[in-house]
Amino acid sequence: MKSGFPHHRFKGEEFGWSDEEESEWVWLVDPLDGTNNYAIGHPLYAVCITCIYRGEPLLGVIYDSHLDNMYIAEKGNGVTCNGVPLRMKKREFRLPTFAWIQGHQVQKDPVAMQLKQHLDQVCKRVLRLWAPALVWCMLARGDIDGVLLYNSEGDDLYAGLLVAREAGAITVDYNGNPFVGMKKEPYILACHPDRKEEFLRLVYNGMAKNNRG
Repeated sequence: MKSGFPHHRFKGEEFGWSDEEESEWVWLVDPLDGTNNYAIGHPLYAVCITCIYRGEPLLGVIYDSHLDNMYIAEKGNGVTCNGVPLRMKKREFRLPTFAWIQGHQVQKDPVAMQLKQHLDQVCKRVLRLWAPALVWCMLARGDIDGVLLYNSEGDDLYAGLLVAREAGAITVDYNGNPFVGMKKEPYILACHPDRKEEFLRLVYNGMAKNNRG
């Protein structure tokens, strides 16, 4: 890739930064998102590539190698899966199905634990796949209702966010403000636009429960 884009900067989860020279163009590469799953033979893992310009993701590619599904999202031009346009549908279920993503550094953070416990109590199911890229693809397909991310920033994140957004999902912080660009400590709710207020209340109630305790 460096030979094709000599003035771009590259960062990989396995090799770090390609050089010290600054650039407005950055590529993030995660060759194996879901390493722990792969190590135990669990077929949930993916390859993630993101092209970022001035801190804004423009291109996201996620390859689900086990199912041979290639997701390509381009900012403003939608997302495809194996060349077929993908558009998120609103699921009509009484209780939602969520996916939970948290950073390695979160560990047993009491606020995170309380929020996750609240989700377990009010949702039909809360998934934790240990392969975040595939979670965003599930949201884009409409297989799940929402994603709640708690302080998890990694080389796989921004390709996933772009895939979800270009499929029609909204990505907001816990106060309901649009999540844009890149942040070192992101806290994100992603869901169908029609369920934004409903799910923000869910997050608020989970956080407030911790504050009361």
